[in-house]
Amino acid sequence: MDQLKRLFVNGCSFLTHRHTDEANINFSTAELIKEHGGFEEMVNFARGGRGNDRILSTTITYFEKHPEYKRNTFVLIGWSSALRLDYPTAIEFKPLPPLDECWATIKMADNADHFNKSKGLKQPIDHHSWEVHRYYQNVIGLQNYLKINNIRFVMYNSLQPALSYYKQDHQALGSAIDRKHFYKLESSHHDFCVTKNLLISKQDGHPNEEGHKLWGENLHEYIQQQGLLNEI
Repeated sequence: MDQLKRLFVNGCSFLTHRHTDEANINFSTAELIKEHGGFEEMVNFARGGRGNDRILSTTITYFEKHPEYKRNTFVLIGWSSALRLDYPTAIEFKPLPPLDECWATIKMADNADHFNKSKGLKQPIDHHSWEVHRYYQNVIGLQNYLKINNIRFVMYNSLQPALSYYKQDHQALGSAIDRKHFYKLESSHHDFCVTKNLLISKQDGHPNEEGHKLWGENLHEYIQQQGLLNEI
């Protein structure tokens, strides 16, 4: 296994900079992990408003287009909302070079009636279970891809996870998540910031500078404690 020199990041706006009327934050948790981990280079595919389908697809695509990076890259994933349904766009939108596919997102919670009235629908939709399965399939799918390819990684939830254990199927899927490689599975970066009053404002539910710093420090400590920079 080669020495880790590169950091690959994917997620939503919680792993990007924030420039609004209320905040001017020129770093995120990604930069802190790069600094604490001593990585020479960082590739950040995180994009605001996007969901987990895009995270799964673009991460796998990146490493399949650049298999040489599997040996020396550490992967940091901040999972978004399972209610964000990503799709490839017909025009360029928030590009991800060197990938040539662009992605946008449908907010499923705002379009439940549309799905319920779809012409091809044969049975009513269990929207809660759909959200749960969408969360598990992306997390487990990417987790297993990274492990099969011996790519070292850590995951966490940027936004509230769609965890559910009230059905046996959900319990079975939940048991397939590798807890060692998942920081605070039952919680999220957003929950952490809410609890400690570290959001930008009541109107802007993103981490402020301290919210990124504390989360990044705790995450780095977890990575070290679990030996995640070592071999899979």
